[in-house]
Amino acid sequence: MKVEIPDEIYSEIKKIVETPEDFIINAIKDSLRKNKIKALILCGGEGTRMRPLTYAIPKPLLPIGRKPVLQYIIEFFKNNGFDDIVLAIGYLGDTIVRYFGDGFKFNVNIEYSVEKEALDTGGAILNAKNKLSKTFFVSNGDVIFSHSLNLHNLLEFHKSKKTIGTIVVKYIEKSKRYGLVDFDEDYYINSFREKPEKEVSGYINAGIYVFTDEIFDYIKPNAKVSIEKEVFPVLAKEGKLSAYVYDDFWIDIGIPEDYEKALITLNNFVK
Repeated sequence: MKVEIPDEIYSEIKKIVETPEDFIINAIKDSLRKNKIKALILCGGEGTRMRPLTYAIPKPLLPIGRKPVLQYIIEFFKNNGFDDIVLAIGYLGDTIVRYFGDGFKFNVNIEYSVEKEALDTGGAILNAKNKLSKTFFVSNGDVIFSHSLNLHNLLEFHKSKKTIGTIVVKYIEKSKRYGLVDFDEDYYINSFREKPEKEVSGYINAGIYVFTDEIFDYIKPNAKVSIEKEVFPVLAKEGKLSAYVYDDFWIDIGIPEDYEKALITLNNFVK
Protein backbone atom coordinates (compact mmCIF):
# COMPACT_ATOMS: atom_id res chain seq x y z
CA MET A 1 0.00 0.00 0.00
CA LYS A 2 1.27 3.44 -0.93
CA VAL A 3 0.25 6.58 0.95
CA GLU A 4 0.72 10.08 -0.48
CA ILE A 5 1.88 12.62 2.11
CA PRO A 6 1.19 16.29 1.34
CA ASP A 7 4.41 18.20 0.65
CA GLU A 8 3.83 20.71 3.45
CA ILE A 9 3.44 17.93 6.05
CA TYR A 10 6.46 16.07 4.69
CA SER A 11 8.53 19.25 4.91
CA GLU A 12 7.52 19.82 8.54
CA ILE A 13 8.43 16.24 9.47
CA LYS A 14 11.74 16.65 7.63
CA LYS A 15 12.60 19.54 9.95
CA ILE A 16 12.31 17.19 12.93
CA VAL A 17 13.92 13.99 11.64
CA GLU A 18 16.20 13.04 8.77
CA THR A 19 14.08 10.09 7.66
CA PRO A 20 10.37 11.03 7.65
CA GLU A 21 9.41 7.54 6.48
CA ASP A 22 10.78 5.94 9.65
CA PHE A 23 9.13 8.64 11.73
CA ILE A 24 5.74 7.90 10.17
CA ILE A 25 6.13 4.13 10.53
CA ASN A 26 7.09 4.49 14.19
CA ALA A 27 4.15 6.83 14.79
CA ILE A 28 1.79 4.25 13.30
CA LYS A 29 3.34 1.49 15.41
CA ASP A 30 3.01 3.64 18.52
CA SER A 31 -0.64 4.32 17.76
CA LEU A 32 -1.36 0.62 17.24
CA ARG A 33 0.47 -0.23 20.46
CA LYS A 34 -1.61 2.25 22.43
CA ASN A 35 -4.82 0.75 21.05
CA LYS A 36 -3.86 -2.77 22.14
CA ILE A 37 -5.50 -3.78 25.38
CA LYS A 38 -2.93 -3.98 28.15
CA ALA A 39 -2.82 -5.83 31.43
CA LEU A 40 -1.55 -4.17 34.59
CA ILE A 41 -0.36 -6.50 37.34
CA LEU A 42 0.00 -5.02 40.82
CA CYS A 43 3.31 -6.17 42.31
CA GLY A 44 4.33 -3.34 44.62
CA GLY A 45 3.07 -4.50 48.01
CA GLU A 46 5.36 -5.56 50.84
CA GLY A 47 3.55 -8.84 51.51
CA THR A 48 3.75 -8.35 55.27
CA ARG A 49 1.45 -11.30 56.02
CA MET A 50 3.86 -13.60 54.21
CA ARG A 51 6.90 -12.70 56.29
CA PRO A 52 9.56 -13.95 56.85
CA LEU A 53 9.38 -15.27 53.25
CA THR A 54 8.95 -11.77 51.84
CA TYR A 55 11.85 -10.16 53.66
CA ALA A 56 14.17 -11.14 50.81
CA ILE A 57 11.80 -11.76 47.90
CA PRO A 58 8.65 -9.91 46.80
CA LYS A 59 5.47 -11.93 47.14
CA PRO A 60 4.84 -12.19 43.36
CA LEU A 61 8.18 -13.98 43.00
CA LEU A 62 7.40 -16.68 45.56
CA PRO A 63 7.86 -20.00 43.76
CA ILE A 64 5.19 -22.57 43.06
CA GLY A 65 6.76 -25.56 41.40
CA ARG A 66 9.44 -24.28 39.05
CA LYS A 67 7.89 -20.86 38.45
CA PRO A 68 7.09 -17.79 40.52
CA VAL A 69 3.47 -16.83 41.07
CA LEU A 70 3.81 -13.80 38.80
CA GLN A 71 4.90 -15.97 35.89
CA TYR A 72 1.64 -17.93 36.12
CA ILE A 73 -0.28 -14.65 35.94
CA ILE A 74 1.71 -13.39 32.95
CA GLU A 75 1.23 -16.71 31.15
CA PHE A 76 -2.49 -16.54 31.94
CA PHE A 77 -2.77 -13.22 30.10
CA LYS A 78 -0.56 -14.42 27.25
CA ASN A 79 -2.61 -17.59 26.77
CA ASN A 80 -5.70 -15.41 26.52
CA GLY A 81 -4.05 -13.40 23.74
CA PHE A 82 -2.97 -10.35 25.77
CA ASP A 83 0.80 -10.00 25.62
CA ASP A 84 1.31 -6.33 26.50
CA ILE A 85 1.98 -6.36 30.23
CA VAL A 86 2.67 -3.54 32.66
CA LEU A 87 4.09 -4.48 36.05
CA ALA A 88 3.50 -2.00 38.87
CA ILE A 89 6.52 -2.47 41.11
CA GLY A 90 7.73 -0.99 44.37
CA TYR A 91 9.04 -3.11 47.25
CA LEU A 92 12.02 -5.16 46.00
CA GLY A 93 10.97 -4.23 42.48
CA ASP A 94 14.50 -4.59 41.10
CA THR A 95 14.33 -8.35 41.68
CA ILE A 96 11.19 -8.51 39.52
CA VAL A 97 12.90 -6.51 36.76
CA ARG A 98 15.94 -8.79 36.85
CA TYR A 99 13.78 -11.89 36.53
CA PHE A 100 11.37 -10.78 33.81
CA GLY A 101 13.32 -8.10 31.94
CA ASP A 102 11.47 -6.85 28.88
CA GLY A 103 9.47 -10.07 28.69
CA PHE A 104 11.23 -11.40 25.58
CA LYS A 105 12.03 -14.82 27.02
CA PHE A 106 8.37 -15.17 28.07
CA ASN A 107 7.05 -14.12 24.64
CA VAL A 108 5.38 -10.98 25.99
CA ASN A 109 6.15 -7.26 26.08
CA ILE A 110 6.75 -5.98 29.61
CA GLU A 111 6.89 -2.37 30.79
CA TYR A 112 7.35 -1.22 34.37
CA SER A 113 5.50 1.39 36.39
CA VAL A 114 7.68 2.21 39.38
CA GLU A 115 6.26 3.40 42.69
CA LYS A 116 8.77 5.58 44.52
CA GLU A 117 6.64 5.16 47.63
CA ALA A 118 3.79 2.80 48.49
CA LEU A 119 0.63 3.96 46.69
CA ASP A 120 -1.76 1.08 47.43
CA THR A 121 -3.85 -0.46 44.65
CA GLY A 122 -5.62 2.66 43.41
CA GLY A 123 -2.52 4.82 43.52
CA ALA A 124 -0.58 2.17 41.61
CA ILE A 125 -3.22 2.13 38.87
CA LEU A 126 -3.14 5.91 38.50
CA ASN A 127 0.66 5.89 38.55
CA ALA A 128 0.62 3.58 35.49
CA LYS A 129 -1.88 5.76 33.58
CA ASN A 130 0.47 6.78 30.76
CA LYS A 131 1.36 3.16 30.02
CA LEU A 132 -2.19 1.80 29.76
CA SER A 133 -4.79 1.50 27.01
CA LYS A 134 -8.26 3.08 26.99
CA THR A 135 -9.65 -0.21 28.26
CA PHE A 136 -7.35 -2.40 30.30
CA PHE A 137 -7.14 -5.33 32.68
CA VAL A 138 -5.83 -5.15 36.22
CA SER A 139 -4.80 -8.16 38.28
CA ASN A 140 -3.46 -8.50 41.77
CA GLY A 141 0.01 -10.00 41.79
CA ASP A 142 -0.88 -12.85 44.14
CA VAL A 143 -3.92 -14.50 42.54
CA ILE A 144 -4.02 -17.48 40.21
CA PHE A 145 -6.90 -18.54 37.98
CA SER A 146 -7.59 -21.58 35.87
CA HIS A 147 -7.27 -20.85 32.16
CA SER A 148 -11.01 -21.51 31.93
CA LEU A 149 -11.46 -17.82 32.78
CA ASN A 150 -11.84 -16.43 29.26
CA LEU A 151 -10.70 -12.82 29.21
CA HIS A 152 -12.34 -12.16 25.85
CA ASN A 153 -15.70 -13.14 27.32
CA LEU A 154 -14.95 -10.95 30.33
CA LEU A 155 -14.15 -8.03 28.05
CA GLU A 156 -17.36 -8.44 26.03
CA PHE A 157 -19.39 -8.66 29.23
CA HIS A 158 -17.77 -5.46 30.49
CA LYS A 159 -18.59 -3.64 27.25
CA SER A 160 -22.20 -4.84 27.36
CA LYS A 161 -22.66 -3.40 30.85
CA LYS A 162 -21.29 0.01 29.87
CA THR A 163 -19.68 0.43 33.28
CA ILE A 164 -16.37 1.98 34.24
CA GLY A 165 -15.23 -1.19 35.96
CA THR A 166 -16.00 -4.89 36.10
CA ILE A 167 -14.89 -7.08 38.99
CA VAL A 168 -14.47 -10.83 38.61
CA VAL A 169 -16.30 -12.39 41.57
CA LYS A 170 -16.25 -15.93 42.92
CA TYR A 171 -18.61 -17.75 45.26
CA ILE A 172 -16.91 -18.88 48.46
CA GLU A 173 -18.40 -21.28 51.00
CA LYS A 174 -18.21 -20.44 54.70
CA SER A 175 -15.34 -18.02 55.03
CA LYS A 176 -14.65 -15.00 57.18
CA ARG A 177 -11.42 -14.01 55.49
CA TYR A 178 -12.99 -11.97 52.70
CA GLY A 179 -15.46 -9.13 52.35
CA LEU A 180 -18.50 -9.85 50.19
CA VAL A 181 -19.79 -8.29 46.97
CA ASP A 182 -23.54 -7.75 46.51
CA PHE A 183 -25.01 -7.31 43.03
CA ASP A 184 -28.45 -7.39 41.40
CA GLU A 185 -29.90 -9.78 38.83
CA ASP A 186 -28.36 -7.73 36.02
CA TYR A 187 -24.91 -8.02 37.63
CA TYR A 188 -24.61 -4.39 38.65
CA ILE A 189 -22.80 -4.13 41.98
CA ASN A 190 -24.73 -2.20 44.61
CA SER A 191 -22.71 -2.68 47.80
CA PHE A 192 -19.79 -4.27 49.58
CA ARG A 193 -19.75 -5.97 52.97
CA GLU A 194 -16.78 -5.91 55.29
CA LYS A 195 -15.13 -9.13 56.45
CA PRO A 196 -17.66 -10.91 58.68
CA GLU A 197 -16.92 -11.98 62.24
CA LYS A 198 -18.47 -15.40 61.59
CA GLU A 199 -18.09 -17.66 58.58
CA VAL A 200 -20.55 -16.84 55.78
CA SER A 201 -20.96 -17.83 52.14
CA GLY A 202 -21.14 -15.38 49.28
CA TYR A 203 -19.38 -13.73 46.35
CA ILE A 204 -15.96 -12.20 46.88
CA ASN A 205 -13.72 -9.93 44.86
CA ALA A 206 -11.36 -12.33 43.06
CA GLY A 207 -8.71 -9.72 42.31
CA ILE A 208 -8.95 -9.25 38.54
CA TYR A 209 -10.73 -6.36 36.82
CA VAL A 210 -11.50 -4.57 33.57
CA PHE A 211 -11.53 -0.77 33.56
CA THR A 212 -12.06 2.05 31.12
CA ASP A 213 -9.80 5.06 31.43
CA GLU A 214 -12.59 6.93 33.23
CA ILE A 215 -11.40 5.11 36.36
CA PHE A 216 -8.52 7.60 36.65
CA ASP A 217 -10.99 10.39 37.44
CA TYR A 218 -11.97 8.55 40.63
CA ILE A 219 -8.47 8.15 42.04
CA LYS A 220 -6.99 10.99 44.05
CA PRO A 221 -3.60 11.95 42.57
CA ASN A 222 -0.34 11.91 44.49
CA ALA A 223 -1.88 9.88 47.30
CA LYS A 224 -2.12 6.40 48.73
CA VAL A 225 -5.51 5.14 47.54
CA SER A 226 -7.19 1.75 47.93
CA ILE A 227 -9.20 0.89 44.82
CA GLU A 228 -11.22 -1.62 46.85
CA LYS A 229 -12.09 0.55 49.85
CA GLU A 230 -12.15 4.07 48.44
CA VAL A 231 -13.05 3.83 44.75
CA PHE A 232 -15.26 0.77 44.29
CA PRO A 233 -17.96 1.91 46.79
CA VAL A 234 -18.27 5.22 44.93
CA LEU A 235 -18.59 3.51 41.55
CA ALA A 236 -21.15 1.07 42.94
CA LYS A 237 -23.24 3.91 44.34
CA GLU A 238 -23.24 5.53 40.88
CA GLY A 239 -24.17 2.26 39.14
CA LYS A 240 -20.87 2.14 37.27
CA LEU A 241 -19.50 -1.17 38.55
CA SER A 242 -20.45 -4.65 37.35
CA ALA A 243 -19.75 -8.21 38.52
CA TYR A 244 -18.57 -11.08 36.32
CA VAL A 245 -19.14 -14.47 37.93
CA TYR A 246 -16.34 -17.03 37.73
CA ASP A 247 -16.76 -20.50 39.22
CA ASP A 248 -13.55 -22.46 38.60
CA PHE A 249 -10.24 -22.82 40.44
CA TRP A 250 -8.95 -19.68 42.14
CA ILE A 251 -6.47 -19.06 44.88
CA ASP A 252 -4.58 -16.13 46.32
CA ILE A 253 -1.39 -16.41 48.31
CA GLY A 254 -2.02 -13.54 50.69
CA ILE A 255 -1.42 -15.69 53.76
CA PRO A 256 0.90 -18.65 54.44
CA GLU A 257 -1.96 -21.17 54.65
CA ASP A 258 -3.11 -20.38 51.13
CA TYR A 259 0.44 -20.41 49.80
CA GLU A 260 0.87 -23.90 51.22
CA LYS A 261 -2.43 -24.91 49.64
CA ALA A 262 -1.27 -23.54 46.29
CA LEU A 263 1.97 -25.51 46.50
CA ILE A 264 -0.02 -28.72 46.97
CA THR A 265 -2.90 -28.22 44.55
CA LEU A 266 -1.87 -25.86 41.75
CA ASN A 267 -0.58 -28.47 39.31
CA ASN A 268 -4.00 -30.12 39.30
CA PHE A 269 -5.75 -26.98 38.08
CA VAL A 270 -3.44 -24.69 36.11
CA LYS A 271 -2.41 -26.25 32.84
